[in-house]
Amino acid sequence: MGPQGHPGQPGQPGIGKPGPSGFPGEPGKSGMPGRDGSPGPMGIPGPKGHTGAPGIGAPGKPGHPGAIGPIGPPGAQGFSGKSGAPGAAGPPGPIGSKGPPGEKGHPGFQGPSGLKGHPGLPGPPGPAGLTAKGISGPQGSPGIPGARGHDGLPGQPGPPGPPGPPGEIVYHHEKSMPIKSHEMVMPVSHELMKAPMSAFTALLTTAYPNAGTPIVFNQVVYNGENHYDPNTGIFTCQVPGLYYFSFHMHVNGANALVALYKNREPVIFSYDEYNKGFLDQMSGSTVLMLQSHDTVYIQVPDDQSNGIYADDNVHCSFSGFLIAST
Repeated sequence: MGPQGHPGQPGQPGIGKPGPSGFPGEPGKSGMPGRDGSPGPMGIPGPKGHTGAPGIGAPGKPGHPGAIGPIGPPGAQGFSGKSGAPGAAGPPGPIGSKGPPGEKGHPGFQGPSGLKGHPGLPGPPGPAGLTAKGISGPQGSPGIPGARGHDGLPGQPGPPGPPGPPGEIVYHHEKSMPIKSHEMVMPVSHELMKAPMSAFTALLTTAYPNAGTPIVFNQVVYNGENHYDPNTGIFTCQVPGLYYFSFHMHVNGANALVALYKNREPVIFSYDEYNKGFLDQMSGSTVLMLQSHDTVYIQVPDDQSNGIYADDNVHCSFSGFLIAST
């Protein structure tokens, strides 16, 4: 069908009687579409219509990707993930260099003694040696012992022996039965059998005794034979023999020098250099051979070293006793 044409000019009315109504003509052909007119003013928007049904047909192609948007703020810290499983063992490393030798260890404890073994069995007899007559055979087993022989006749008497030592007289208490010795009867007192004794121990309980004179140990512990004089501090020998003497001193406040004297001659010296704030001790001992009336005592030689200290609970001591009489 062609484009619609423009409408024609209306015709002039006819003269005479109107003719009969003609048949309706055929519709003309559609004319060409006119040009678009200028846009009119914007009208008031109408109400929103209902959403139409989706169209029929294939979906459209995806559009081009949009531009990258701005970077957003960092998100909150996430939770720590679980520990991973241990990895497989790596290959062994190279052998290291040899280190310096270690220190020598302490000796170990001695082990328990082993069990004593049984004696071994005797070995077989060795071959007999060669003799001038040839090779001898192995030694035979011992024979059966014979019967005991008769006792022999008594021998001649021997010469007399040398004379014996002289007999000793045995002493008993005078109340006991006397004993004969070489046809002698000798009742002896028990006092004659008593061994000689001499011993003493004495204490000093006063501090700082006088120098240049024997120290008087006035408190007697033992002096059974009265050979020590507690008034002078001097021991006088009554039983000649070998003696042992000893002394022990406390020192406080000054240095101390003491000596043990025999018959006014010093035998041994003992010295202590005092330590301030302490109670020091010093001692000495000796063995002497004494004769009757020999004297022994302890003495401070001079006042320069007289720190000897004693009191009721701190004692200095001097002792002596007989080891053996002569």
